Amino acid sequence: MKKHAVLAVSALLAAGCAAAPTPAAGAQLTPTVSTTTLNALVACPELPSLPTARCGRITVPRDREHPAEGTIQVSFALVPHTDTSRPGLGTIVPNPGGPGTSTIDLSGGLFAEALTPLLDRRDLLLIDPRGVGRSSALSCPALDGPTRVFEPLAEQRRLIGECGAHLGDRVSDYATTAVADDIDAVRATLGLDRLDLLGVSYGTYLMPTYAQRFPEHVRTVSLAGAYAVNEDPTSAVGPAAFRRAIRLVCERTKRCDGDRALDDLAAVLERLRAEPGSLDVVFRGTTHRVALDEWQLTSAAGRVFSNKPDTDATLALVDAVAAARNGDLDPVRDVVRRNLLAQAEIYSYGPLALSDAGSWATSCHDYPRSFDYADPIAERTGDYEAALAELDDADFAPFSARAWSTRADYDTGACLNWPDDPTARSPFEAGADLPDVPVLVLSGDLDANTPSESGRAAAAQFPRATFREIAGAGHTPASTPEGADAIVRFVRDAHR
Repeated sequence: MKKHAVLAVSALLAAGCAAAPTPAAGAQLTPTVSTTTLNALVACPELPSLPTARCGRITVPRDREHPAEGTIQVSFALVPHTDTSRPGLGTIVPNPGGPGTSTIDLSGGLFAEALTPLLDRRDLLLIDPRGVGRSSALSCPALDGPTRVFEPLAEQRRLIGECGAHLGDRVSDYATTAVADDIDAVRATLGLDRLDLLGVSYGTYLMPTYAQRFPEHVRTVSLAGAYAVNEDPTSAVGPAAFRRAIRLVCERTKRCDGDRALDDLAAVLERLRAEPGSLDVVFRGTTHRVALDEWQLTSAAGRVFSNKPDTDATLALVDAVAAARNGDLDPVRDVVRRNLLAQAEIYSYGPLALSDAGSWATSCHDYPRSFDYADPIAERTGDYEAALAELDDADFAPFSARAWSTRADYDTGACLNWPDDPTARSPFEAGADLPDVPVLVLSGDLDANTPSESGRAAAAQFPRATFREIAGAGHTPASTPEGADAIVRFVRDAHR
């Protein structure tokens, strides 16, 4: 299952941040890329937002345990620090989330803008993960374009499985461990010592993986919208955070009653479960007939708090379910329609910006599941349904446990049709040693995707971590001035 609404990165760090204090006297230097190495890279004229960037590419094995099976290209862009009169203080390596999201072209300019107060003395190293962007972008015919967005749950699962079959012997090549190893290969190529890691959403899964594998090369770790690597994907922490977020928005705006809104939503979802309807969605001239059911409304409602907070969208949902409870479903249709159109636009970007195939190749390899790929699909499905049946609807209110656990792009059964992959597993076991380095974890109090409880679990993975909850922030707490400034100050002031 995916762990974040795709393109939470579009809001990533967009608020920028204030200047922070200069480093303490005697702060330890972490050398940046040498002038000789920098000159060996090439200009990046296709990155107008990063005019000083220098680009490079390395070739790495598809599978490091079986190097004869072929190679993958991993591309990077290095933005050198601006103050050349003093020694550099290190290199920041960010990841915007996904999985399957480009770092260089889609979010490089946003990172550079937001981290400006640090970039006088620090280089910014942007690396496209394997399978997306400039790093051997991956695609599958079954997942090309936005069509999947308009399909029902069973068909989406079939298409994801068809993509896995299309990958063939490449199906295990996109594990997070492989992405982390690629980052270290770039680090070694550039002659860097220690890195300041910054992960957003899925990046909060990737960066702990890197830290666990290469602790000697980590200076700091900043995680925004975080979750623990071995977190249970069927957890009810999301619905609990959703309930809290609705109540907080109503309280802060004084424009709704949170408890009534939740009661209205529960009643409408129950109605749609018993009596589904339909709606038409026109995207780029093509009309798609979509079921208006519990699953679609749960998917749309869940996304309200899965990105940067949108008060208007929250209030539109509240008003829509109030109208639906009184017999008018048209506003609910509008909520679902807007959600589907937004998702279709995102999936139209293509693998140079967003690889749907790469996203599922990583997700189906890494994330926990309640079934075994070695079993036939019928047996997998039986095991999965048994696991769903053990969940208590009361814990997932106002949603049913099934609807929340299977909502679009967060479906815990998305990989039921994935081909057998004996290598599929978490990057490391629960309780594995992670380095004793400075770690900052930020969560938004309006995030129902990776809520504060998940952020605290992410912080608990490390011996030395600071957790902060950012009021008014959603799944992108670093996009607020407070969150972005916290990251700048943390990286600048940390000592190791």
